[in-house]
Amino acid sequence: MWATSLLVLSALPIAGAQERRADKGARDLLPPVRLTSGGEPIDVTVGHAAPYVMDVDGDGVRDLLVGEFGEEGFPLERLPEAVRKKWGAFDEGKLRIYRNIGTNDDPKFDGFKYMEAGGEAASIPTT
Repeated sequence: MWATSLLVLSALPIAGAQERRADKGARDLLPPVRLTSGGEPIDVTVGHAAPYVMDVDGDGVRDLLVGEFGEEGFPLERLPEAVRKKWGAFDEGKLRIYRNIGTNDDPKFDGFKYMEAGGEAASIPTT
């Protein structure tokens, strides 16, 4: 629930609020909106959402990036030995990419893909 609320409040610039915000004081916020993907509310369910808006694929339309904590353990063999000994276990953090199939003023999302590296979902260690 909190992840969804955070996402919605933090993603206001994608709905054209950036231009409107320039006319308002820094303390004035627009009402929150619930972002959906495929008709369902966007909710990372694990940890706190870390949304960011940018044009990922170069089509001129801003996409939504959302970091998430993982539920799976991070593969320790991918960490330097000194880090493994000092910190122990990590969760596997990933980055969700929601492509905007709408417009910058009327964004629409239909599912997400994890950021990839080497043909697999990219991940980083999180604590």
